Amino acid sequence: MKKIISLVLMFTLLSSCSYFSVHKTDVVQGNIITERDVSRLSRGMSPEEVKAIMGNPVLINLFTPDRMNYVYTFQTGIEQMQLKRLILEFKQRRLVNIQQA
Repeated sequence: MKKIISLVLMFTLLSSCSYFSVHKTDVVQGNIITERDVSRLSRGMSPEEVKAIMGNPVLINLFTPDRMNYVYTFQTGIEQMQLKRLILEFKQRRLVNIQQA
């Protein structure tokens, strides 16, 4: 009887909390937006210069060709999703507005 109790106790301790929860992986999507890269952007840059720093935008809207939308989402398995947005507006192929959300 002692062996059975000790085996049940040992099984319970070894399984611990991981036995009752589901493992969730981290999910990273979009362009990674860092403060270092954003600080390198300046008004007057061409779209090609912006793409050299930030990469190609994730969202391309055909109705607003003078706008680039960069979106980055990160979610760990158990936490809320973190969302970063960077909206760049151009006028006559020159960067005129940088908006972080």
